[in-house]
Parts: sequence; structure tokens; C-alpha cells
Amino acid sequence: MKVKSISIFIWSFFTISVFSQYKSIEEPLTTARTYIQQKDYKKAVSILENYYKNHSEDLETNWLYAQVAHWNGNATLSEQLFLKAIALAPDVHEIEMDYARTLYENGQLQKVNSLLPKLEEFPDTQAEALLMEANIAFWNGRVKEAKNRIAKIKTLYPDSHIADALTRSINEATTPYIKTLFEYQHDNQPVDFYAEAIEVGQYSSYFLNPTFEVKNYNFTPNHQVISGKLSNQLFILSIGLTTNYSLGVYKNFSDKVACIGSLDATLKVWKHTSINMGYNRKPYLGTLESTSFTLVQNNIFGAIEYNNSSLFSIHAGYNQQFFNDSNPVNSFSSWIISKPITFSKIKLCFGYGYSYSNADKNLFTAKESLADAIAQFSPNSTIEGYYNPYFTPKNQITHSVLVLFNYKVSKTIEWDTKANIGVYASCENPYIYLDTDTTGTTFFSKNSEKTTFSPYEINSNLNIGVSKNIQAKISFTQQQTFFYTRSLLGLGLNIKL
Repeated sequence: MKVKSISIFIWSFFTISVFSQYKSIEEPLTTARTYIQQKDYKKAVSILENYYKNHSEDLETNWLYAQVAHWNGNATLSEQLFLKAIALAPDVHEIEMDYARTLYENGQLQKVNSLLPKLEEFPDTQAEALLMEANIAFWNGRVKEAKNRIAKIKTLYPDSHIADALTRSINEATTPYIKTLFEYQHDNQPVDFYAEAIEVGQYSSYFLNPTFEVKNYNFTPNHQVISGKLSNQLFILSIGLTTNYSLGVYKNFSDKVACIGSLDATLKVWKHTSINMGYNRKPYLGTLESTSFTLVQNNIFGAIEYNNSSLFSIHAGYNQQFFNDSNPVNSFSSWIISKPITFSKIKLCFGYGYSYSNADKNLFTAKESLADAIAQFSPNSTIEGYYNPYFTPKNQITHSVLVLFNYKVSKTIEWDTKANIGVYASCENPYIYLDTDTTGTTFFSKNSEKTTFSPYEINSNLNIGVSKNIQAKISFTQQQTFFYTRSLLGLGLNIKL
């Protein structure tokens, strides 16, 4: 980490200029500093831990031990030692600067902010304090405040490359953009379509990040669907909260207009742990029948995730899909993913996934009329059916192997692929047959039997940096479920204006 390297250099300087004002250098501290220069923090901590037992009131020992504890990943101990060092020498602002750096690196930004105004008063820490304030303001979406801090830095140091780099980052983040997407899908129901989408947006601040999207579907043979929605994102970094909300309309040209929208929130509840909850209302276009009229699905969902790139990631989520027919489809999913395994420019992650879904009522329907089924009845024939108007799984369970692949081909080209391969999957497979009641009347009856199937989904993306302001993306999806097999090809462009 670049900040850590700077901190080590500054520590080497203060070892001579500041510590010498208080106490002569002793052998264990000298040895510890040697290990610090070698970035062997575990050995440095081991020496300081023993030395501290008899020198707990020594300023230099507390200061050095605090810094090394931070580099060794013990944030709690580091903070305790820094606070003690500050109490021992409240007029030495360099201690507070080092304390601020450790808090900054650990993401404890509220605590950092309380220290920075004082550190701006000293010539040797003013520029770094202003830079921290500028970054914190930018990360919190206070763009105007960040620019004001950068202006102060440029007044002190007109040739500051770090301030210039932050200015470029702010300009890139706040530049308006336009995204275009072209898709073609084929599946074996069959549901074929061509789709075009366009999205425009601009990030302005923590409460204003609007986007507007229009998407058009042309289904084979002759159905058309168009939707448009306005979205915004609000985030409050200090409490780890991000909210997204949208409102729009959806029109099937064979039917009426319907409202669509969404609201969800993600809250970071611990260092690597977050919870997500929300609701969305959107078009349902999964079956052949659903493309011929206006059908809106509603989803209520919630999930908890633990993401730690140095260990593993875990997810557990629940979703209830419902329409206007009192037939909810309940789903539960979970997965665990390993930390990345790196080979040169390649990163690989492996994992396991589980999912379960079930609908209250099964909507598997006969393709032919009752009269035709009776007229064409044969003991050896089956009555074909289809899902009308949406898929209804029955005790569907899937155990999967997950593979995530990323290859940095060059500075401007990156290839990533995600594979979800079902190793065991089962469900209740519905079937339709003719039955008669006690009066001799014939009718359609349904039953189901347990069956296994082999689902998979492979998503592959090739991201190409065409120029500084233009990114291209070629995507391909191959998926097989219990209900259908589909292929989806997409081409997208992201243009910064």
C-alpha cells in the first residue's frame, strides 16, 4: 500500500528527529525498527510486545508499538497505544498525525475528521491533512468540499501531483455518460428477441446520482415491449448505507401500460458484513405467453453477505415473487466463494451454491383443449403442456459448483467468466392426464413426480478500452434450467461525454 510506504519513511525520519528529544535509543527498539524497514512486522511486534512489559510509560515505545501493531493488522491495540502516546505527549502533533494516518488506512473516517482541523494548523502536516479531508469528502459524495480542499493544497504546493490526480479522479467520476446495449436471445420455448437499451446518467453528490434508461424488446413473431425508468442512488458512507430507488413505466404494445419501480437499501453492519433488503416491480418476460400481454412481477427480497477478499465470501438470501393471483413463488439461495487464487494475470475463485424454490400453485397448462385431448386420446400418448403465464417451480433444489475466472489480457482488455454448474438438481415434474369423476365427466388432472436435471449458467464478458472515454463490452450467456435452454449475446458501449 502506497500510504503504508510513506508512513514507514516518515517513521524513519521521526526516529531521529523526534524520539531523540525524549530518550536515547535502546537496542530492542533499534532492532524493531530494522525489522520495520524490512517489512517484517510480526518480528517487530514480538520484540515490542516483550519490551513494552517494562516500558509501558515510555513515549517512544508506545508510539512505535502503536504504528507496528497497525501494520500487523491489530487496529484495536494500535488505537489504544496511540491514545496513550498522545496522553504522554499531548503537544507532539506528529503523534496525532501518525494516529490519523492509521485511522485513515483502516477506514475510520469519522475519527480521522475529528483530528484533521488541528493538524491543518501545523506547516509540516497541513498539506497531508488537507489531502485526507479532500479524499474523505470525495468518498462521502461531498464533491464541492473536496474541490475546495484541493484548491488549498494547490495554493501551498502548485505542482502537487497527488492533488492533480485526485482532481482527475473527481472529474472522471462526475462526467456525464451514455451507455448503449444491443442484445439477441434465443431459447427453446421458443422466446427469441432483439433488444436495444440506452442509459444516461451523471454522478453529482452523495444524494444525487440519477440515471434514465429506456429499453425496447422485439419478440418473435410480432410482439413489442418498451420500458423506461428514472433511477437515483443515495449513500451515506459514515453509516455504511446505500439506497437505490426508481420509478418508470412499461408498455406491451399488445396491451396496456403498467407502472414499474424499485426501492432497496444496503447497510454495512460490520467490517465485511452487509445486509440488503428491498422491493421491485418489473416486467415479467420469461415465458412465451408473457410476451403477448402486460404482466408485472413483484419481488420482496433480503440478503446478508460477508465479503473478505483475503478469506472468503458468503451470501444467504430470500426472495418472494408474486403477481396479482395470490400465488407466491418463494426462493432461498446461498453460496460461499473462496478468496482469489492468482496465477500471473489470472485470478480464479471456487465455491459452492445452493438454491431452493417453490410456488404455492402449479401453472402447468395443457396446450390443447379438453375436447381435442379426448378426441385424440391414446393410452400411449402424453398431453403436452406449458407454463401459463409464468414459471412455477415445485420443490426445486440445486447444488452447484461455482467458478469465477478473470484474466487481465492487457491494460485495456479484460476477460471475466462466471460459471454456475449444477452437480445435483431435482424438482417435482408436473404432468397432465385425463381423468373422470363419479358422474363420468372427463377433465384434465395434474400430478407430479420427482425428477433430476442438469442446470448450468455461464456468463462471459470481454471488456475493451477503446479509448480513454469509450469502453466496449461483449457478453455471452449460455443457460440451461428445468424450464428452458437459452443463449444471449450482448454488445455494450459506455461513453463518457
